[in-house]
Amino acid sequence: MKPWPAMLGAFLAVALAIFMIVEPAATLEASTTGLKLWFNAVLPALFPFFVVCDLMVALGVVHFMGVILEPVMRPVFRLPGAAGFVVAMGFTSGFPVGAVLTRQLYEQGSLSNHEAERLASFTNNASPLFIIGVVGTGLLHNPVVGYLLAAAHYLSNLLVGFLIGRKAPQSPGGYRVRGNLLSLGLAELLRANRQSKGPGHMLGESIKKALLNTAMVGGFIIIFSVLSAALSRWGVIFELAGVFRFLGASYATAIGLGLGCFEMTIGAQAIAASTAPELEKLLAVSGVLAWSGLSVQAQVMSLVAGTPVRYWFYMKTRLLQILLSLGLTLIGFTLWPANLPLLAAPTSPLFSSMPVAVDFLRASCQGIMWSTAVLLMICLISWLSSIRFSGSIR
Repeated sequence: MKPWPAMLGAFLAVALAIFMIVEPAATLEASTTGLKLWFNAVLPALFPFFVVCDLMVALGVVHFMGVILEPVMRPVFRLPGAAGFVVAMGFTSGFPVGAVLTRQLYEQGSLSNHEAERLASFTNNASPLFIIGVVGTGLLHNPVVGYLLAAAHYLSNLLVGFLIGRKAPQSPGGYRVRGNLLSLGLAELLRANRQSKGPGHMLGESIKKALLNTAMVGGFIIIFSVLSAALSRWGVIFELAGVFRFLGASYATAIGLGLGCFEMTIGAQAIAASTAPELEKLLAVSGVLAWSGLSVQAQVMSLVAGTPVRYWFYMKTRLLQILLSLGLTLIGFTLWPANLPLLAAPTSPLFSSMPVAVDFLRASCQGIMWSTAVLLMICLISWLSSIRFSGSIR
């Protein structure tokens, strides 16, 4: 490890220890808030997804998808077909499923060093339930605005994947369709199944991995809840907000952006509760969603530990997504019908219709179905492409 990350980590650890000793009540309140958020929202939303995704990898479904999706993923993102599975799951399930699946494919040898780094950099997104349900409906009081923010969020990340793929080297000789994709995919599926262990063992391992990953995510949420409380008490957030004030943001929005640098949900909540102009609110929330907060970034980097994914590369793609997301949000705001209300006046800094645990569990099941639908759609496009372009696809 380089010296300065170790020094920064040591400094934060000492700072948190001092805060917990000096402010035990605030520490307990912040950690309880983080624990409730994890138990009520993250655990029911992510645990089923982690189990299903790991089973699909263990059963060889990813190998089947890798063959079917190759004609689409290779020319568009310059990634192997198996990466299409990560794209579909990451875009419909939320943080940090993309990181978990990228690590699994890399450990299986399905991704090279550069491919793993690029894939992890654009497949970790906020979930549709969070953007549409929590941000759109609960915070901004307009679910249609949630769809606008979701479109900007997902399109900007797809553009990130496309743009960084342009700098990647093409496969030697391009990609060639070597026979019937369906038969080749089924052959890969059967080959992977012959190498897999029994269903009981695979299910047990999937549950064990899912519990470990969700517990790790919960630990990060609690730690960063305490860290955000400490930074707020010590005035660091206000100093950081001064940077955004210099860039032209209003005071309340600048505070929300400062909080959003560390924790996405708290930042979006503070921005939504402000009395800033509508466009400023939308751009600020869109930027916070694209940045995702250091809490989420720490989760992603911990889950891809041991892979060649570098934080600096990941952070640069977050900055690129911020620029693209702001541009797309501005376009959406410009095209918004004049007779359609945009944002309601903030009534409370708290959520007015925050989804509960059952909603997140239902959304997780719906997300699995949406992921399957997206995969089937990509497979159809890939199959049509293989028929249309039976020669070399670059």
